[in-house]
Amino acid sequence: MNNTRMNFQNDVPVPVARPKSMVMRILRWTATLLIILGVLTYTWSYIGGCASWRAIFLTNNQVYFGHFCEVPFSPTVTLHNVYYLQVSAGANQDFANTAQSQFKLVQLGNEIHGPTDEMVIPMSQILFWETLRSDSAIVAAIKSLNH
Repeated sequence: MNNTRMNFQNDVPVPVARPKSMVMRILRWTATLLIILGVLTYTWSYIGGCASWRAIFLTNNQVYFGHFCEVPFSPTVTLHNVYYLQVSAGANQDFANTAQSQFKLVQLGNEIHGPTDEMVIPMSQILFWETLRSDSAIVAAIKSLNH
């Protein structure tokens, strides 16, 4: 016995398409929703999160300031408009007593090796980050360097 279903039109058998598997429909809808969710999440984090200045504290005790967008599930963070603090020559090198140390805010890109103003940092090297207030001393210093 033939296992295909047929419709008859004018006494001629016409094959009828079998209904799609329910599992395939669910997989397709799930994949579509995940793609849409990923695009919306990336867009939201890129637009909403990039405008703020942030301080990124690394496992090697360095701190960088700049803009970045957190991309979910990404193993790296790309920091833009990068600044860092440099201890002035002749200043107290004891970081435990930072009140006596003289720090200078430096924009990334002026070093001897000539990097661009962008850093890609592995998430494994980031201890934590903070969003800086618009009235913080660091943000005020960055704005004064840019004007």
